[in-house]
Amino acid sequence: MTDITRADIYKEQYAHFRSMNDILYKIPPLFTVILGGLWYFAVLNLEKDKWIACAVFAFAAIASVCFVNVMQRFRIAFNSYIDNLNRMDGDMKVSIKPSCLPSTIATVQILLWTAAVVSVLGIFYAAHR
Repeated sequence: MTDITRADIYKEQYAHFRSMNDILYKIPPLFTVILGGLWYFAVLNLEKDKWIACAVFAFAAIASVCFVNVMQRFRIAFNSYIDNLNRMDGDMKVSIKPSCLPSTIATVQILLWTAAVVSVLGIFYAAHR
């Protein structure tokens, strides 16, 4: 039987945290490509078939809301790793002090909610064109 030390747990937790931090900065461009592509397709179809454009804008709105959920679940896991590492670091923990500015994840969520609103506005614009 192998004994797992506190140092081993710390190294593993830190490796997961570092990986998640890397992923955190890759997610927004992915969302941007998906939503931008949907919007582009919808606008291209405004003249041809406004109902296709409406459906694509609706799908973009739904996708935006789903992406907010993805980011919320990511936030919960990410913050759990930060809390674990801070407990293990004790007095040597490195944390961001409270700020009046939203976190990176909250900023992405705000932008995704905005994208959902823009998509809904796109539905109305396409339908009344």
